[in-house]
Amino acid sequence: MQKELFKYLAAIVQLQQQLLDILAGNVRMIDHDDWLDNADVKVLLKISDRTLYRLRIGGQLPARKIGGKWFYPRKAVALMISSAK
Repeated sequence: MQKELFKYLAAIVQLQQQLLDILAGNVRMIDHDDWLDNADVKVLLKISDRTLYRLRIGGQLPARKIGGKWFYPRKAVALMISSAK
């Protein structure tokens, strides 16, 4: 029990340090413009939910799930658009 408590406390301290680094400007935060959500990608590629799911699962379009929402690198989407032409 005590071992688990120390593990959680260490994780909290690490998160606090990361936040302090971000606030101090030591770490560059990801710009919102660098990432697109599902709706943006579907409009740009003119595809359905299912097609976007297939591209993500198949590894053809890299994605990250943040807070229950999928995001895609803008560069990867632009590359997919340019390769389709």
